[in-house]
Amino acid sequence: MFAGNEGATRTLLARYRRPLYGFLFRLCGNTAEAEDLFQETFLRVLRSSAGFDPRRRFKPWLFAIALNLARDRARRLSHPAAPRLHEKDDLPEPEGHAPHGRNENERIQKTDLHSALARLPQSIRAVVLLRYFEGLDEAEIAAAVGIPRGTVKSRLHRGIGVLRAQLREA
Repeated sequence: MFAGNEGATRTLLARYRRPLYGFLFRLCGNTAEAEDLFQETFLRVLRSSAGFDPRRRFKPWLFAIALNLARDRARRLSHPAAPRLHEKDDLPEPEGHAPHGRNENERIQKTDLHSALARLPQSIRAVVLLRYFEGLDEAEIAAAVGIPRGTVKSRLHRGIGVLRAQLREA
């Protein structure tokens, strides 16, 4: 589909660089690991593009590949990800991009939320990040994560409940 098509590859990178890198960084909490996962994700996308069904949406497929790679890496390293989470505009930029600054007060106001998100189990954190940071709907999340839509709903409900409780304590 797009492997071997340099223009299509550039378009995909331009469109998904920031959201995908941001998702991976918030998921794993490490700049170097996020960059490695980002690059590996795009390599996998290019290698398996012939198997992509163009009737499906690309974004859930892309995020499914990224999430599976992150899970595999976490298993290999045998430690659960305990990231320091960031807002989209507060992320380190993928290689080749200049950082965007944010008002320091806004960063401080987000600290409690970031800490609460980081304490969620990865299975719940991934669903919450895909929904509220990446804007995927429940069906897209189900496809990306490989779980039934009802499980997405229950993980979102549980995640929001845990976040509310943690933020009340803060």
